[in-house]
Amino acid sequence: LTYGCFPPEESDADQFPSFFRMVPNDSHQYMGIISLLKHFGWKWVGLFVVEGDSGEKFLQTLEPFLSEHGICSAFTQKIPQVAHLDELSVTIGAFFNIFLSLTDDKVNVCIIFGESLALAWIRIVIFLRDPENKESSSFRKVWIITTQIDVVLIGIQRFLDFELFQGSIFFTIHTEELLGFNTFLQNIKPDRIDRDGFLKDVWEQAFDCTLPTPSVPLDSNEHCTGEERLKSLPGALFEMGMTGHSYSIYNAVYVVAHALHAIVSTRLKQKTLMAGGKLDLQDWQPLK
Repeated sequence: LTYGCFPPEESDADQFPSFFRMVPNDSHQYMGIISLLKHFGWKWVGLFVVEGDSGEKFLQTLEPFLSEHGICSAFTQKIPQVAHLDELSVTIGAFFNIFLSLTDDKVNVCIIFGESLALAWIRIVIFLRDPENKESSSFRKVWIITTQIDVVLIGIQRFLDFELFQGSIFFTIHTEELLGFNTFLQNIKPDRIDRDGFLKDVWEQAFDCTLPTPSVPLDSNEHCTGEERLKSLPGALFEMGMTGHSYSIYNAVYVVAHALHAIVSTRLKQKTLMAGGKLDLQDWQPLK
């Protein structure tokens, strides 16, 4: 059961007969990218792709499509998944290569594949070159961002200005608003943390503060006040709506819950039959 995107071979029904996908097949996104580029007549594009197997698979699939439709990739820039602070030369080299790609005036359209960290790398490179945004217009491009990137700012990213990416074209996963979900988020308070340890990490990360612990003395300025509310946070830090990624996770959890319920119900019916009762058998119905 997956709530994210997997390479086609990992979801092959013959090799993995019990594999169940909670998101659309990636092939739809590739065709969507091609249709978008053709619609606007964009024939010369740059590719920013996160390092690793997923990035390689993206390139191996997309580039033949680009070539087939007469679209050329001006460059392919790999973005590290982590900054190698212990190998400063590697990190500096990565920053420099990204900068060279960004300053290619011949390229006005760029496709970004990866995670939210990929956007952070690009933004940090621009900040180092132009910390006061005086030359930001020289970096203005049409950004096409894939579904894999969920724009959530954590850590140092929360202090970066991502205005550069306003107006970007995002491919998103289908979502639905859930009745009562927004109200549930609005009513979350720190006093629930003793009952739900997961909330502690969410609260401290979202508000950049520390919940008081009797055994750990802290400066008063570092304490969470308890008056913080999730709805006061900008969407990039905490989304009050149901995003596509969240909706996929929600559906995955409910699939598991319904499966467990079916297993328990079947066992109860078996016990009833063994005890001399009668079962009301029904025809199999397709999953909806």
